[in-house]
Amino acid sequence: MKHKNTIIKFLIILISFELILNILKLMIPAQIQSFESSYVFTIVHAVFFILLLENLYKNKAKFGFALVVVLAFPIMLQLIQVVLGNIFIHFCPEETNVRKEEGLIGLIDVFKKDCSFPTRFYFYTYIEYPIFCIKQFFSTNEFTYLLDFLFSPYILYLFLFFKFCLFKIFKENNKNPYLSLIPIVNNITLLKIVSFPVSWIFILLIPFVRIFWFYKINKRLCEIQNTQASNAIWTTLFPSIFYGKLIFK
Repeated sequence: MKHKNTIIKFLIILISFELILNILKLMIPAQIQSFESSYVFTIVHAVFFILLLENLYKNKAKFGFALVVVLAFPIMLQLIQVVLGNIFIHFCPEETNVRKEEGLIGLIDVFKKDCSFPTRFYFYTYIEYPIFCIKQFFSTNEFTYLLDFLFSPYILYLFLFFKFCLFKIFKENNKNPYLSLIPIVNNITLLKIVSFPVSWIFILLIPFVRIFWFYKINKRLCEIQNTQASNAIWTTLFPSIFYGKLIFK
């Protein structure tokens, strides 16, 4: 019941935010579109997502439920945007474009909506678009493609899920949780939590070789977090997903 109330509460928050955003888009479209292109609203959605995870953590949600929420969040967000977009598109001002053609075509005024409301659901943004962005980044070396890849829905939200889990693991083991956000330092702190030599950090910097050592770290971490040691293989291969098993039990 607690989880259901949490989901309903955040759905209301998301709908309210998108509703206000759409109203503003009718009033000041140019300014809102400039914010959209600068990832401002993506960051706001990310904050909502982290607050949702915090509520699930406090209510002691199980891993399966938490993972479903993580995977469903970007889809539900786009559904809300599309539903509201199909409503607000009817309130858009129409721009008349008179084409000087001969015959009957010349008598027709072509109307088009001068708005940028989403009216269709696209799965392209979840799988194909990140792949396209990473290919374009390596072929053109344009930084904007890398940003688009990092801010694509599942890449962003799975990364945030992993960081949230690591943050809570640090906190549960009496370490400064904000160290989990700092590269290299977070691995050093992780070594301290599992009581392994800090000198291992040099091995953890070596590609491919690091996988075996991370497996040993994660196996010990599973024991500390009171979860099955067999989860170590999954937390090593897919940490963005299965680190959730260490805090959502």
